[in-house]
Amino acid sequence: MIIRNANATFNRFDGSGPRQVTTDVDVGVPLSSAAAILTGFNVSFSPNDGDHHLGNLDVRLDAVVIGNLVRVTSTFGLRDWSGSWDDRYEGQIFFAVVGE
Repeated sequence: MIIRNANATFNRFDGSGPRQVTTDVDVGVPLSSAAAILTGFNVSFSPNDGDHHLGNLDVRLDAVVIGNLVRVTSTFGLRDWSGSWDDRYEGQIFFAVVGE
């Protein structure tokens, strides 16, 4: 079993729904299977963008093995209580890749 820690950064963004970032994690050896497990996150509405109350946080991870790499696709979205994806938000998702 191999475990590697990694993260994905989502810079300031102006709404329109969840977005995705792809991160390749090199584990050094070929794997037959792998999974990405959420270990934490740090999210916020962007500064100077008004007062917001958390309404919905969307965090998802998907992993695909490509030889010695595990390609992790992180999905991240943050919206306030209005229910619209119209706010500026940013953050980081922390995850572990577990493979064998």
